[in-house]
Amino acid sequence: MFRRKEEVYSIKEFMNKDVRDVAQGLTEKEKKAFLETGILIPLAVAPFLKVKAAFAAEAIPVSAAAATSAMYGRMVHAFDPLVTLIQALAYPVAMVVVLGGALFIMIGNKEKGFSMMQGAGLGYVLVQMTPMVLNILVEAMKAL
Repeated sequence: MFRRKEEVYSIKEFMNKDVRDVAQGLTEKEKKAFLETGILIPLAVAPFLKVKAAFAAEAIPVSAAAATSAMYGRMVHAFDPLVTLIQALAYPVAMVVVLGGALFIMIGNKEKGFSMMQGAGLGYVLVQMTPMVLNILVEAMKAL
């Protein structure tokens, strides 16, 4: 039904391409089918998605305190994947730096080696304490 030859676009042309440009080389019947399916596909898929109605039959009262606590809860948990990733990477990075410090000590540069080891240990401890610091910040924001 939609027989078209292959076309080559640059990325800029492709990103600026409009739906009307796609339908440009089609017959009127094909254009009508293209536009109808483009409009009807989201409507056909909508029942399978968990979408809330835009206009609810009843208004549900929500207190400002409940909305605020829910917002803080979401804010705290929004950074959980990032914090977990950083905590997981902290140990291998700290171990590499400690080993580098040990090499500096072996070479004879004790000051540089011990400072690297000290920095790696302190950094590892601070990274592991990040969730506690975030919780303190959230509790301080709740107080305001």
